[in-house]
Amino acid sequence: KALMDRHAPAALTDTAQSGYDDSKALIARWHGRGRLAYAVTPRFAPASTPEQLAAAGALVREHPGVYVQTHLAETIEEIAWVRRLFPGAADYLDVYARHGLVGRRSVFGHGIHLAEDAWQRLFDAGAALAHCPTSNNFLGSGHFRMADAKRAPRPVRVALATDVGGGTTLSMLATMNEAYKVARHTGFALTAAQALWLATRGAAQALDLDGVIGGLETGHEADIAVLDLAATPLLRYRMPFCNSVHEALAVLMTLGDDRAIRATWVGGRLAHERDHAPAHQRPPA
Repeated sequence: KALMDRHAPAALTDTAQSGYDDSKALIARWHGRGRLAYAVTPRFAPASTPEQLAAAGALVREHPGVYVQTHLAETIEEIAWVRRLFPGAADYLDVYARHGLVGRRSVFGHGIHLAEDAWQRLFDAGAALAHCPTSNNFLGSGHFRMADAKRAPRPVRVALATDVGGGTTLSMLATMNEAYKVARHTGFALTAAQALWLATRGAAQALDLDGVIGGLETGHEADIAVLDLAATPLLRYRMPFCNSVHEALAVLMTLGDDRAIRATWVGGRLAHERDHAPAHQRPPA
């Protein structure tokens, strides 16, 4: 449920009360059911009145363990708009903080244009950022500054994300490729190993699920993607020249796409196998 009681198409606009009621019903129905967890979702600050943001904060207080997801500092124009709509707030992040929406399970999309003070407050709150490079490049939003995000002694948790609304791919390999390019524009050399970490263990940490997903250690839920290093003619040509696993991963990051996903396991069950029908569509043995 995307909360937006202003600055949205009439058919999609709710009210502070109806958005609260709808979200509360969805939390009751889905949160904690199996592996599911609900995210309280103001579309972004300009689309919600202070009353609606306060209602969103109430949902978070009433339902421990739910997530918060929304936009933060995606474009310069958006930041100026937020400043006009919320003149009493110190900055964009403070709009959310004033309504109890910045915490350990808050994941903010983009975070491109942040001042040092905002980085520090994100770190202090334990909040995370979802870096969406294909979306940012497609929309011309700016370049996410990975070096600033990870600066000691206040490294902020970061996950790679596709932003399906504005992004141009759902492939995490392609997203890693774009993240590398964005990082280079900001003077940061993102390695393939770092990019893979952001898409796996880093994403798990951003979701406050480290130790549950994102790794292959004993006790983790078995969500596994099996990668094919010879999935395309170009990969088959290039891979024999690699001298290390790091170089092979770099080639896969820059030349790979969804065709390189040979199989996908979710919760220990085969969900997808390339070149074969999905397991649930196969006839019984």
